[in-house]
Amino acid sequence: MAWVNYKINNWLLITTENCLYKSGKNYILEPRITKLLAFLAQHQGIVFTRDELIENVWDGAVVSEQVVTQSIFELRKTLKKMDEDHWIITIPKRGYKLDIDVQQIYVDPNTGFKLEEFHSSHEHTNDTLIHASFPAGPMTRAFNETSKETPSVTVNNSNTIKWNHWFFDFCILTMLLITILFISWSNEKVVLPISVLNPRLIHIESPPQSADNQLSSIANIIKDSLFTSTNYISSFSTQPNAGKTLSLYVNQQHQLHIELFNNISQTIMLQKNIHIDRNNAYTVINGLLNELIQSLNYNHKSINNNLSFTNTNTLYNYLELPSAINNDGNANMHYIDSINKLIKLNPYNSYLLAKRYIAYSIMLTINNKETSMPILMNYGKALEKSITNNPLFLSSEIYNALALHNLYQGDLVESEHYLSLAALQSKQNTALGYILLGKISQLTHRTKQADEFYSMAMYLDPSKETLQLCEKLVFISQIHTSKSTPRH
Repeated sequence: MAWVNYKINNWLLITTENCLYKSGKNYILEPRITKLLAFLAQHQGIVFTRDELIENVWDGAVVSEQVVTQSIFELRKTLKKMDEDHWIITIPKRGYKLDIDVQQIYVDPNTGFKLEEFHSSHEHTNDTLIHASFPAGPMTRAFNETSKETPSVTVNNSNTIKWNHWFFDFCILTMLLITILFISWSNEKVVLPISVLNPRLIHIESPPQSADNQLSSIANIIKDSLFTSTNYISSFSTQPNAGKTLSLYVNQQHQLHIELFNNISQTIMLQKNIHIDRNNAYTVINGLLNELIQSLNYNHKSINNNLSFTNTNTLYNYLELPSAINNDGNANMHYIDSINKLIKLNPYNSYLLAKRYIAYSIMLTINNKETSMPILMNYGKALEKSITNNPLFLSSEIYNALALHNLYQGDLVESEHYLSLAALQSKQNTALGYILLGKISQLTHRTKQADEFYSMAMYLDPSKETLQLCEKLVFISQIHTSKSTPRH
């Protein structure tokens, strides 16, 4: 049975010797640390919870989660000595993953190969191949000198096996290449995959924000609902590796056309034409969200409370609101004027107050001259007053707005409290939630953790607006997002 080793960012993880090797340097690992790193390398890029690691690395043994945490800590200590402490990524509230290039390497024990010969033979001379395993005393040196002058039969056999192995590999690779070229030539329909599609990533296609206020609002409601009720990641930014595409547009019959397309299986998962008016807005949109979530979760369980509105007239007016940020990235103060009119009709609607507070805070962050901090503070007070009057049902977006309001006031404990409540109301965190966690981490001197939160925000919403919020929301932050390029 072949030995399985791993090439990780130019380091060799030699599983049989419990060490990491590169260019004469090696670091010895404990067997459990070796097994942990090998498992993460075998499943590179996949996030594993502590329970899953216990099940797979510790073979389901009865150990506490603290054992996993301690093992990750010890592994990171070793990686830090190697200047490779960026390998292991912590995904908050989910687990850990290995985020670096990995190549599996199989070594046949019957060939007599050494791993150094297979990967970096140019770094060793023939003397290295036949050196003594023990310190060279007089008798040992004599044997070694004799070996240099007259190569032994064992060395010759090893060299013969080595070249036979290389020749066999060369023949196999040549035959494989010829087969691929022949199939490509004989069947033009065969297309080799260029990139792997992410089945959990959804690209939402809709017209520009200014083209249709109602369509843009429905698209945003769908995006928020997917974060709240599913584990799918949805984004308006172009996602070339998105496993699914959700298209929204108004057809010639003035109906809203919605299509959920699976890019992996090339099939339509959901297709509907719906008509929305002032009388049916709540029923139609809530029904649409139910069907969409059921299609994505592949079940028939009905989901309730998708919408933060119970008044269909209020919902219809909300759909008519313009976008808070224009296509050029500038603040749209007309949004504030419009939502203020709607709030006058619904003064204690916490969701509307939260939307206004978050929108105005974003406008303040991108330095719009028409905004001011005192107005933002007044909006925050109105939001706090509304939840004392309506404490029964609060969405995660309302809790995020309250967390942001407390962060502006410097109350980190209360801000973290509201973020924890937001996490209880939603399947996953939003980009804004991760930005707030990053800001709190910076204020509590957890810089590396803050960078991870900002990176997660950029992954969920790779836009210029998200980058600006990471850098300037509440206070100026020095962030490291060189690997995340905002897409417009």
